[in-house]
Amino acid sequence: MTIWLVLTRSVHFGACLILFGMCFFDRFTASSVTGSRIYANLRDRISLISWVLLPLIFVSGIAWFALVAMTMSGQPLDTGILNIVWTQTQFGAVWKLRLAFLAVTVVLSFFQRSPAPVREFAVWVQTLASACLLGSLAWAGHGQETSRWHLLADVLHLLAAGIWPAGLLPLFLLLRAARRIAGPEDWLSVSVLVNRFSAISLTTVSLLALTGAVNAWFLVGSFSNFVEHPYGRWLLAKMTMFCAVLVVAGFNLLWLKPRLVASRGQPDQANATVAQLQKNVQFELALGSGIIAIVAVLGVLPPAIQ
Repeated sequence: MTIWLVLTRSVHFGACLILFGMCFFDRFTASSVTGSRIYANLRDRISLISWVLLPLIFVSGIAWFALVAMTMSGQPLDTGILNIVWTQTQFGAVWKLRLAFLAVTVVLSFFQRSPAPVREFAVWVQTLASACLLGSLAWAGHGQETSRWHLLADVLHLLAAGIWPAGLLPLFLLLRAARRIAGPEDWLSVSVLVNRFSAISLTTVSLLALTGAVNAWFLVGSFSNFVEHPYGRWLLAKMTMFCAVLVVAGFNLLWLKPRLVASRGQPDQANATVAQLQKNVQFELALGSGIIAIVAVLGVLPPAIQ
């Protein structure tokens, strides 16, 4: 059962992170290329992926809830156990609230093809609803077991992870579209977008590091627990992968971004730079997937401080 719980948590966490990451990217990063063919292509991709993510979030959430109900009761699953967990536990209350956030997100997805003003309003509200859907996962983890400060740090950590590295997926899609359909006049917009994403990512990485340190303080307690306790060792693996992602991101920031800015008037060189940037982002996404899997494992392990 533990393996299935880790799997469902991984899928659910990943889907929620990507959903919020795409909404945030659309509102705060891709707006620099609004009106271009690249943005139109990205918007279509985001809409398509959203319709895959929403049922995935629902199904994985139901599976997670059922597995937790079985774990709580220690008995095979039946409707009586589900009803008790749904109506009489904090976990059930959190899932009711999360189901409401998911329903709002689904309804607003139907406005993707509406006139511009309606779509803009719908996407802003959808971004807020997806943020609530992601942030409320803190109440389903260890964050709600200690203090309000820890819970707040957990919420911020989740939202920051939704911006980066989950936001790398829409960036990857946009870079791929740029290589296929960008004209000479589009490369300036692409470089502006990459600069904006880099600036947002720098702030997000700082927030991730700060909130991650707070979480480690509450859940690990001492440096020795990083090697003496399974939770600490898994957390150390997560930190190592996070540092690896930072190395790749640093290369992108310090080397590829200046090259892209310098090649605005040279389409061939800009295309080659974007191709390298696309490969690096793809590698970052692979590392990010590994981090999500580790987070799913951490959620079923007792904190090292216990």
